[in-house]
Amino acid sequence: MTDRCKPRLALAKVRVTGPPEVVDQVVDAITDALPSAAPSRPYPSRHDSGHVRVYLEVTPNEHP
Repeated sequence: MTDRCKPRLALAKVRVTGPPEVVDQVVDAITDALPSAAPSRPYPSRHDSGHVRVYLEVTPNEHP
């Protein structure tokens, strides 16, 4: 038996934080460029009142 780990999916985790309308525009740009990007729902920012944060898992090698 060999001690081989399964290869992990190559992905980057990205957090976008800012005013909701700006975050929406940035998330739209990322998902347009990289359709495999999977955004989370918006969460309230812990540091800036009125701001939100969205997390994306992005696989860079799966673009159109």
